[in-house]
Amino acid sequence: MPLTTYHHGNLSEAILIKAAEIIDEQGIEALSLRAIAREIGVSHSAPNRHFANKKALLQALAAKGWQEARDATLIAADQCGSDNPHSRLNAMGRGYLRWALNNRALFRAVYHPDVSRQASAKLRTAVEKFADSVRREIKATQLDGRHANVPLPVLTLFTNAVPTGAAMLILDSILGQTMSKEIEQEELIANIIDLIVPLPSSLT
Repeated sequence: MPLTTYHHGNLSEAILIKAAEIIDEQGIEALSLRAIAREIGVSHSAPNRHFANKKALLQALAAKGWQEARDATLIAADQCGSDNPHSRLNAMGRGYLRWALNNRALFRAVYHPDVSRQASAKLRTAVEKFADSVRREIKATQLDGRHANVPLPVLTLFTNAVPTGAAMLILDSILGQTMSKEIEQEELIANIIDLIVPLPSSLT
């Protein structure tokens, strides 16, 4: 794709998408600005107009991934149509897991240790703020009776780990793909999250 087909601002997005795909398909060792330029059909110097080096590219990739994951999670809570803490947290889990399964390359890139290590201080602060928002929602379900005797840090770890681990298993392992192939994705997401955060109707 020639450079002239990109409108202003679109090239940086195309570079980030291709970077995630390269990490997903070939490993981070294959990632370079020149490789991305070759893959998307632009001049070898074009990516440098947006990212000075590989470190800057990985910082931007981490930021993009976490922003998308955060938005998918929090927007799902706002759109669930309920103030019940279990309903809100359940919706957040579904939103996050749906994003992960529908954005394999970016999800895997975000959790790659080399990408995580390049996260900027600004991004780390943003992720901590996002984590605090999720923790408050988890605490609200605990106050409403969900695993009331479990220490909050443990419950928070469990609530976050299961959907993340499920996504990794489904996307990256033969076992996970085998176990999940006979169930439609939305049903799979609902069943997994309902086990973590039962909806109010199932608590009565």
